[in-house]
Amino acid sequence: MLGCVITLLLDVDGTLIDSFPGIRDGFLHALDTVGWEHPSDEFTARIPGPPMEETLDSLGMDDATRDRALAAYMEFTHAGGWQLAKAFPGMRELLATWKEEGYQVVTATSKGEGFARAILEREGMLEHIDLLGAAQEDGPRRRKADVIAHVLDNVDIGRGLMIGDRLHDIEGAAQFGLSTAAVTWGYGTQEEWDHAWAVAHTPAELANIVTAFKEDQ
Repeated sequence: MLGCVITLLLDVDGTLIDSFPGIRDGFLHALDTVGWEHPSDEFTARIPGPPMEETLDSLGMDDATRDRALAAYMEFTHAGGWQLAKAFPGMRELLATWKEEGYQVVTATSKGEGFARAILEREGMLEHIDLLGAAQEDGPRRRKADVIAHVLDNVDIGRGLMIGDRLHDIEGAAQFGLSTAAVTWGYGTQEEWDHAWAVAHTPAELANIVTAFKEDQ
């Protein structure tokens, strides 16, 4: 395994990008559009990460209501909701460092590909990413596991480490035998992070975890 390429598969929402303001506002707009009662603040705080249709399903919506709500959410996002997102402090610099150190850096996000590309480019991150692995906005590739499968089909990852903030990152990676480093500055909970191989509370801790992963060959 010495000299084997090491690939870092990065979640976007809650890992690279603080997208909660736009996702929250779009979610509440979608509920208002279909006349649905707002859930608790605790519930709303956990909506970034999984595909929005899964979140709407979890509220008990029927298919027709969910589809109308999802259309309203997408319309809000296209109209400028995505621009409310911004990079987490230190992550742009960490991406640049990883590229300088020879890691292969890709994304594996449930965020729509167009939105992911636009925000990562605006925040100066896209130039450090070798493959933009993302969900399809109008297609079947939506779940985290589907996105990871897409990444694996398009790059030779060698040894791969998933980096994300939610349980669906950890479980999606596990389907392919990949370990996950969970980050706590996103939208997950301690209960979710307990399932990860490692947990980082700061970008500096994450850098150390990635170095340890590299050296464990």
